[in-house]
Amino acid sequence: MTDEGVKNNPYITLKYFSDKLTPEQLNFCVHAMPLTALKYCSDKLTPEQFDYCVRIGYSVALMYCADKLTPEQFNYCMHKDPWAAHEFCADKLTEEQKRYCEERKDD
Repeated sequence: MTDEGVKNNPYITLKYFSDKLTPEQLNFCVHAMPLTALKYCSDKLTPEQFDYCVRIGYSVALMYCADKLTPEQFNYCMHKDPWAAHEFCADKLTEEQKRYCEERKDD
């Protein structure tokens, strides 16, 4: 991929060509489209890139990457979006977390 092609369409690049990117191109796309990176190529991200995307796209992280989240990341996402945690990750929640989400899911 050319740098120009990557910069002109980071969404398509991440969705279809993430395995062909240089580390610099991937990093550009991750910062341009963090939610897309979580959905389509979370397994190609460095721990730092993954954490960056999780902090921005906590709902998307719960929907598509809950199994890849550290306990700290999961807890962060759960507190940021209790509805998504309850909806997409109910089987992963502790009883305390379930209560928290149920109390706040309509906020």
